[in-house]
Amino acid sequence: MARHARKKSSTQTYHVVIKGADRQLLFEESKDYIKYLDILEFYKDQLKFEIYAYCLMSNHVHLLLRHPNTVSLESIFRHINTTYACWFNAKYDRTGFVQDGRYYSEPVDSDNALLTIVRYIHYNPSKAGLENFPGSGYQWSSFNDYTRKTAGLTDTALVLRLLDTPEQFLAMHRIAPSNDCLDIHKFRKRIPDDVAKDIIQQICSCDSATDFQKLSTLERNKILFYYTKEASRFGR
Repeated sequence: MARHARKKSSTQTYHVVIKGADRQLLFEESKDYIKYLDILEFYKDQLKFEIYAYCLMSNHVHLLLRHPNTVSLESIFRHINTTYACWFNAKYDRTGFVQDGRYYSEPVDSDNALLTIVRYIHYNPSKAGLENFPGSGYQWSSFNDYTRKTAGLTDTALVLRLLDTPEQFLAMHRIAPSNDCLDIHKFRKRIPDDVAKDIIQQICSCDSATDFQKLSTLERNKILFYYTKEASRFGR
C-alpha cells in the first residue's frame, strides 16, 4: 500500500508523535528518558531546530517543533530515531525496531493551533493518571521549562510572547483540553503502560518489557492469559 504524503506546514512547525514498535515501551527506566533528552539536545544544536513543547511518555513521545530550511523533518527524526534505537538495543541486548515505523505528524500553521497543542502535550501525563495536573509531579515534559528561569531544552520565548505573561501560561493549563491532537490512543482501549508493567512484574520474573520478549512462546502465552484476566478489572 502506498504511503500518503505528509501534510506540509507553511510555518515549518509540526506536532510529531513517535510510538514504540508493537506498542512496546520506549523507556524502561529514568536513564532511558535522560538519554533521549540528551539525544534531542544534541541534534537540536547540530540541526538548528526549535522545540516549543515535548512530553516523553513510557511508550510514545510528543514533540512540537519548527525546523529550518536547511534540514527536513524526515532528516531530523532519522537521526534521532536511529541514534536512540542503537543505544536502546545495545543497552537491553536486543535487536529490531524500537520505534513504530514512520512518525506521525500534523502541521501547525497558526498561533492558536500552536498554543492548543502546547497545552495538549503538557496534559498527557494527567490524562494517563501520572499527575493530577500539569507541573504537579511529572518530570519528563517541557512544562517546567516554562515556569522556571532557565528554559532548558525548550525554546519558550515564542509561546510566552504569545501569552504576554507567565501567569497566562499557567492559566491556559488550568483548563483541560477537549480536543484530540494526534491522539494515537483514542480508539484503543488498554491498560495504562505503567500499570501493565507492574502486573507483568508481579506475575513473572521479568524486570522489563525487553526481558518479557525473551521468554519462550509458551511462557509468554501463559503470562498473557493471566494478564488478560487482570486487564478485565480495568474495564478495558
